[in-house]
Amino acid sequence: MAGNEGQTFEYRLQRLPLGAVMLDRQRRVLAASGAVQKLLGAEGGKIFGVDILDLHPPEARLKVGGLIASASDSPLGASMLVATRMGNLLARAIALATGPGPGPDDAATLLMFFMLGDLAASPEPEAEPESYLVKLPIQKGMGDVTALIDIDQVAVLSAQGHYSEALTLDFTAFCPRALAALEARLDPALFVRVHRRHIVNLSHVRAAERLDGAWFLRMADKGATRIPVGRRQVERLRKLLAF
Repeated sequence: MAGNEGQTFEYRLQRLPLGAVMLDRQRRVLAASGAVQKLLGAEGGKIFGVDILDLHPPEARLKVGGLIASASDSPLGASMLVATRMGNLLARAIALATGPGPGPDDAATLLMFFMLGDLAASPEPEAEPESYLVKLPIQKGMGDVTALIDIDQVAVLSAQGHYSEALTLDFTAFCPRALAALEARLDPALFVRVHRRHIVNLSHVRAAERLDGAWFLRMADKGATRIPVGRRQVERLRKLLAF
C-alpha cells in the first residue's frame, strides 16, 4: 500500500519542502518561514523590514524584482525557476488583495518556494527569454487610449508607485507598467538603472554633473532634466560614460 501511495502525485506534493515569505508594498519582508530565513542566509530576524532585493546578490535582483512586479498580471501569479546553494527551487509570487485604503506597510505579495528534488514533479521547461521591447505603452491626457512610442525615444523611466513615468525628448507621459517589469524587457546595453527610481537611456545623456558630493545626469530633453545617480552606480557609470 505504501509503495503504491508513493507513486501518486498527491503523495509527492504532501512531502514537497515548502517555504513562504510575505512582503509589503515596498517589497519589505513582513513574515517568513524558517526555511526562507536559512535560504536568504539570515538569522535572528535580520531580514524583517528589509527590501527583499537587498537580500539577493546583484545579479539576481533583476529577475526577483521582475517576478514580484508580474505577480498581479494573473490570478495565478507568476513563477520562476531559481538555482540556489540549497538546490533548484520553484518560486511563485502571488499578489494579495487588501481592504480599502491600503497603506505601504500592508501585505502585498506572497512568495512561495518549492524545492525540486526526487519527490517533486518534473518542472516545465523554462520559457525562452522574452525579446527586448520595441515599443513602450503610454497614456497622455484623459481617456483610455494607450499610445505606443518607439523605445529609443525614451530618455528616462521613473517609478511612480506601481507604475512608471516616461520622459522623452519632447514630453512626459504615464506608463501603465511597473519599473521592475520594464527593466527586465529593456536592452541593458542602452538602458541602465542609475537610481532605485530611475532608468536612463544612455544615448540621451547630455552631461554628468557633481553637486555637493552627489552625481547627477543631465538629459537631452527640452527641460534638460537632472537625474540623480545612486552611490552604488557611480563607478559603473564612470566606466560606461567615461566621466
